[in-house]
Amino acid sequence: MVHEDYKEMIPARALSALDAAEERALNEHLENCADCRKESEDWQATVASLALASDPAEPSPRVRERILSEVRKDQTPEVIPFRSTSRRNVWSSFGTLGAIAAVVLVTALIVGVIVLWRQNGAMQERLARATEFVELVNTPGARVSELRAVDPRQGATAKLAYDRNGRALLMASKLPSVPQGKAYQLWFIVGDKPPVPGTTFVPDSTGNAVLKEEIPRHAVDANVFAITVEPAGGVSAPTSPIYLRSF
Repeated sequence: MVHEDYKEMIPARALSALDAAEERALNEHLENCADCRKESEDWQATVASLALASDPAEPSPRVRERILSEVRKDQTPEVIPFRSTSRRNVWSSFGTLGAIAAVVLVTALIVGVIVLWRQNGAMQERLARATEFVELVNTPGARVSELRAVDPRQGATAKLAYDRNGRALLMASKLPSVPQGKAYQLWFIVGDKPPVPGTTFVPDSTGNAVLKEEIPRHAVDANVFAITVEPAGGVSAPTSPIYLRSF
């Protein structure tokens, strides 16, 4: 396989969709390729960050029964052979699950997602934001920075994905509620220069928050990102200690 073949296997690896032979081949390549190792780490971070998009929820018995009912209808799945090509398509890795198992699995997942989507309108927004996050991370030159609470006793975390054009998306979880008239504010810190203010935001009742942001051109090279609690309208300079910051 050539270098591009390995790169196309990386997203499937993050989704645990490679078979044993493919996994071994890619792992051997990663040992000698720093570029692919970095890309693999970014994809692993992206997949992990999707857990921030929605709260864990077990489907109701009714939803489970509807999923199983749809699966039972498909007793004779059609298998469509793929032509072999010199270059792999990353999604072809899913074929290693087995044709029948793949059809049943995909049917169940699609039906489950559709049913849950219809039952909870808020999930549509979370799914859209999670999709945006993945697309942004997959942009050439994009990066992901993890923010953690300065006080280790706090469990809040956040991930900021951004590209070289300043397009950014912040996904945070376990944020405590703020007093009325207050909000969290994002900051961009470049070297020893004063922090550049970003947008303010307020988490939902579960402590989750999603913020779409445009990083100012003079702050695109920020090497530290931070979050503080400020007046709801935002301020030009921090007035409170840093709550979350990148490390």
